[in-house]
Amino acid sequence: MFKNKNNQPNYEYYENMQLNRIYYELEDLNRKIRNLNNRLRRIEGFLGLSVDDENK
Repeated sequence: MFKNKNNQPNYEYYENMQLNRIYYELEDLNRKIRNLNNRLRRIEGFLGLSVDDENK
Protein backbone atom coordinates (compact mmCIF):
# COMPACT_ATOMS: atom_id res chain seq x y z
CA MET A 1 0.00 0.00 0.00
CA PHE A 2 2.75 2.46 0.95
CA LYS A 3 5.37 1.08 -1.43
CA ASN A 4 6.43 3.36 -4.22
CA LYS A 5 6.47 1.77 -7.65
CA ASN A 6 9.46 3.90 -8.62
CA ASN A 7 11.74 2.54 -5.91
CA GLN A 8 14.98 2.95 -7.91
CA PRO A 9 17.93 4.45 -6.09
CA ASN A 10 18.82 7.93 -7.20
CA TYR A 11 22.41 7.46 -8.34
CA GLU A 12 22.87 11.13 -9.19
CA TYR A 13 22.09 12.04 -5.60
CA TYR A 14 24.60 9.55 -4.20
CA GLU A 15 27.25 10.61 -6.71
CA ASN A 16 26.77 14.25 -5.74
CA MET A 17 26.96 13.37 -2.06
CA GLN A 18 30.22 11.50 -2.66
CA LEU A 19 31.66 14.43 -4.61
CA ASN A 20 30.63 16.85 -1.87
CA ARG A 21 32.32 14.62 0.70
CA ILE A 22 35.51 14.48 -1.37
CA TYR A 23 35.53 18.28 -1.74
CA TYR A 24 35.02 18.64 2.00
CA GLU A 25 37.89 16.26 2.73
CA LEU A 26 40.18 18.13 0.29
CA GLU A 27 39.34 21.49 1.86
CA ASP A 28 39.96 20.04 5.31
CA LEU A 29 43.34 18.62 4.28
CA ASN A 30 44.33 21.90 2.61
CA ARG A 31 43.44 23.81 5.77
CA LYS A 32 45.51 21.42 7.90
CA ILE A 33 48.49 21.73 5.53
CA ARG A 34 48.28 25.54 5.60
CA ASN A 35 48.16 25.47 9.40
CA LEU A 36 51.20 23.19 9.55
CA ASN A 37 53.12 25.42 7.12
CA ASN A 38 52.30 28.46 9.24
CA ARG A 39 53.47 26.67 12.37
CA LEU A 40 56.68 25.64 10.62
CA ARG A 41 57.36 29.24 9.55
CA ARG A 42 56.81 30.46 13.11
CA ILE A 43 59.16 27.79 14.50
CA GLU A 44 61.79 28.56 11.85
CA GLY A 45 61.50 32.25 12.72
CA PHE A 46 61.82 31.51 16.42
CA LEU A 47 64.91 29.35 15.84
CA GLY A 48 66.37 31.81 13.35
CA LEU A 49 66.35 29.30 10.51
CA SER A 50 65.58 29.98 6.87
CA VAL A 51 65.79 28.12 3.57
CA ASP A 52 68.84 30.24 2.62
CA ASP A 53 70.74 28.92 5.66
CA GLU A 54 70.46 25.33 4.41
CA ASN A 55 72.03 26.14 1.04
CA LYS A 56 75.23 27.62 2.54
